[in-house]
Amino acid sequence: MTIYIDVLFFENIAINFLILAVTGYISKLKASSARLLMGSFIGAVYVLAAFLPEMEMYFTITAKIVISFVMVAVTFWPEKIKDFIKLILFFYLVSFVFGGAVFGLYYFLNTEGGMVSYGVYNISGFPIKTLLISIIFAYIIIRICWDIIKSKAIHENLMVIVSVEFEHKKVMIDALIDTGNSLRDPISNIPVMVVEFEAVKDILPEEVKKIFLSGEETNLDFVVEEISKTDWASRFRLIPFNSLGKNNGMLIGFRPDRVGVELKNGKKDFEEVIVGIYNRILSTDESYKALLSLELVS
Repeated sequence: MTIYIDVLFFENIAINFLILAVTGYISKLKASSARLLMGSFIGAVYVLAAFLPEMEMYFTITAKIVISFVMVAVTFWPEKIKDFIKLILFFYLVSFVFGGAVFGLYYFLNTEGGMVSYGVYNISGFPIKTLLISIIFAYIIIRICWDIIKSKAIHENLMVIVSVEFEHKKVMIDALIDTGNSLRDPISNIPVMVVEFEAVKDILPEEVKKIFLSGEETNLDFVVEEISKTDWASRFRLIPFNSLGKNNGMLIGFRPDRVGVELKNGKKDFEEVIVGIYNRILSTDESYKALLSLELVS
């Protein structure tokens, strides 16, 4: 097999650059392009050392760990030890995923058999087409998997249980803390919690339930007429909104006796909050039925 040093060197720089860049993306500790190149250069020089006489001693497990530490340190220059540890862990994770993609695609596409290996970072035995496909494949896998993991973690951390009390009736609701929810009652400027009708219908007056069951919540004349029949008309509001898939919309809201939020550090009760009733589904998987303003739990 003929190995071209210049090709090997630049291939390793490119792949090291990709691994370090993805490591920065996942850890949210991104580095400049210049630093990424510096770290990639160090890794590529290490591979070239394999071709020098009597250099086997520098390819021990300890030496490989040290060189990876140096690559990460030079690239990201972390100020805290916990950031450095996080970067190292992600660096190895990305490297292993990429390495698995390269070998997997090589043996899947290779019809001649045989085995190619030369050092830890050596990729000289792989066709450039396979390497390019592997880079794209590994990048897609890492991005998709990481976005799923991150989304799930955020979702779980933002889920809370909310209790809504109105006229001696109470319901418990799974809610999502919505960082983008800045909805407020235009009259009192009180924050609004958006809740599905199905989640609060058991505590609503019959006249208000009639509005939603008939699908007339957008008919303002009908809404005003029905709410005016209740003994709690002063506690209901009409709240304009420009989200939830509709512009210039209107929510029927009410001021409950109390709203309680179950947090990790205990329960918090609120009286200064408006519950906006939404006659559709907020979550396609029905994992939550209310959107809670971040202001209420911060």
